[in-house]
Amino acid sequence: MLPRYHFVFRKWPFLHDFNTYGGKQMLVWKEEPLFAELLMLRLLESQGYTGVWVDTFRKKYWQRLPDLSTPILPDAAITGTLEKIYEIKGGGKTGCFDVVAYRENHFVFVELKRQKADVIQPSQIEWLEAAGKAGLNAPFFLIAEWKL
Repeated sequence: MLPRYHFVFRKWPFLHDFNTYGGKQMLVWKEEPLFAELLMLRLLESQGYTGVWVDTFRKKYWQRLPDLSTPILPDAAITGTLEKIYEIKGGGKTGCFDVVAYRENHFVFVELKRQKADVIQPSQIEWLEAAGKAGLNAPFFLIAEWKL
């Protein structure tokens, strides 16, 4: 079983015309509009981590809202680790946890789930099993359950 942490996030208080990716909640952290995945990335960055939001649906990597930025190519530490997991999984790039970050060769993989609205998917369990076979184990993975 993975560690589960609980967060309370603040809703973005202003009207906006951001693409919400099909209804993602707009949140705020330090006056910046964010999706939950990017807010978690900001929290990790504040602790010295470098990382990305892994947008598995669109097959892109982000560090800011898509409407305010362009996709990025993560550095070699992240891409190498993800490619190893995908290869073990059989090549499919589905199931990756939402946020991948590292600091001094310590990786953190965070799956965000909105409280009472979201559950772990079978593809995420397959991905987690492949990550274990790649030598990454439970201390690297966590579930961030959030609410407003």
